[in-house]
Amino acid sequence: MRALVSGASGFTGEKLLKRILSDQDYSKVYALVRKELSIRHPNLEQIIVDFDHLSVEDIPDDIELAYCCIGTTIKKAQSKENFRKIDYEYITRFAKVCDDKGIKAFHLISAIWASPESYFFYQRVKGEAECFINSLEFESVTIYRPSVIYGGRKEFRLFESFAAWISRNFKFLFVGKLNRILAVTGDQLAKTIHIKSKQFIPGRWIIESEEISCTY
Repeated sequence: MRALVSGASGFTGEKLLKRILSDQDYSKVYALVRKELSIRHPNLEQIIVDFDHLSVEDIPDDIELAYCCIGTTIKKAQSKENFRKIDYEYITRFAKVCDDKGIKAFHLISAIWASPESYFFYQRVKGEAECFINSLEFESVTIYRPSVIYGGRKEFRLFESFAAWISRNFKFLFVGKLNRILAVTGDQLAKTIHIKSKQFIPGRWIIESEEISCTY
């Protein structure tokens, strides 16, 4: 398979990139990046792009599936406007050029409770991006909605650390629908995406956080 990854410099994107590079079923993996990554592999080709002006000319031919791991937080983006630019404009632009290029399958990391009708800005932007991507002509779209993602980030995040502690020590309390809010590790999310993407099931699919948290 020939795959394309956007957002490979991020926490989960890097884990996913390393995972698919170690899979012999992938003959070529392209990573769209702002600046070159330190990762080296004979099957990896890095393509430096400007996400503000991404076009079909930036995308190689004969790619079968694309992974979108683009994402930030409102705190890191420093404003709602910048957050929307990254988590909506960059994501939908990437999806559109992939669709125009004829890529058949698209995999998106979204967020728990994403909805274009959400009261919360973060979930509303994520939901709007999901709706746009689902409206495109991909044969298969799989959207992953993790809860809090944790596991060895370079920067300390207080809420993330608390959510991870709760999930590790009190998982038995979260039964039924409550299981959805348990934090998941970046490794669990990357592994889930890797497994699901190799199945190629036509249609539109949502992978909720409780399914991700069951992956080991």
